[in-house]
Amino acid sequence: MFLVIDANVVFSALIREGATLRLFEFNSVFKIFELVAPEFIWDEIERHKEEIVGKSKLSERELERVLEFIRSEVRIVPEEYFSEFLKEAKEISPEEDFPYVALALKLKSLGLGAKIWSNDKELKKALEGRIEVLSTKEIVERLRIKL
Repeated sequence: MFLVIDANVVFSALIREGATLRLFEFNSVFKIFELVAPEFIWDEIERHKEEIVGKSKLSERELERVLEFIRSEVRIVPEEYFSEFLKEAKEISPEEDFPYVALALKLKSLGLGAKIWSNDKELKKALEGRIEVLSTKEIVERLRIKL
């Protein structure tokens, strides 16, 4: 199954050494999900880097190491591959989330099982009945694992 990764999931993994980071590590070993994201995710992370460093319990060096690990786990999809779904995504999702939604819509149109991994309740509500949005907690519960 494809999981489209929202930037807030990466923020969470970088700020706390909690379940989100452990889920990335678990998936690295077992390859249960194909993790994908629109290419602009790294720009979004970079824009918030100072905030992340300020909130993180990790040193700047550890933060870079974790970010590189996450980058290696996520396949980036250029916008040109899902651009035909951008208009629809803008209509059904919160403004800052439409690229993630467009990518998920594209994957679904190809008959691929696609969900969005996000802890954003507003996004989950907006997409109810269209695209399943799973929080870290929901993924962990479905996998029946303890992290």
